[in-house]
Amino acid sequence: MILLKLGRTTFLIIKLFFILILNVSILLFISCDNKTENKSQIVKKTDKTKIIGEWLRTDSDYMIKIVEVNDNGSMLAKYFNPDPINVGRANWESNSGDLKIIIELRDINYPGSTYTLNYLAYKDMLAGEYYQAVEGLTFHVEFIRNS
Repeated sequence: MILLKLGRTTFLIIKLFFILILNVSILLFISCDNKTENKSQIVKKTDKTKIIGEWLRTDSDYMIKIVEVNDNGSMLAKYFNPDPINVGRANWESNSGDLKIIIELRDINYPGSTYTLNYLAYKDMLAGEYYQAVEGLTFHVEFIRNS
């Protein structure tokens, strides 16, 4: 009944107004959806060679020397306390551009002790955990670049 009391012109204006609102809403939805897709397609990348070098532990004279990083996730690393300690395994991995390294020691008094460290690009340092296998304890550790 209300529509009958409105003039034909007023009815068309209201109809066009609702169509305009519907179209703007659809365009906004599509625009937001595209931005979400674009963000998920952007993958930050950190250069794995940034971890190459000598790293000195901040609370001691212990040093990690990363000589090379390979595309398959392996790396050549050496460990000193201050004498050389055998490195059983050394790997790196990247998750959304964040670099993580895992160094497992295999030597006398180091039967499987493991460093699990993240490269903090904004500080140019390695930080994470050291699992001391003999005592079964885990410590927070940090390494700063020595070279």
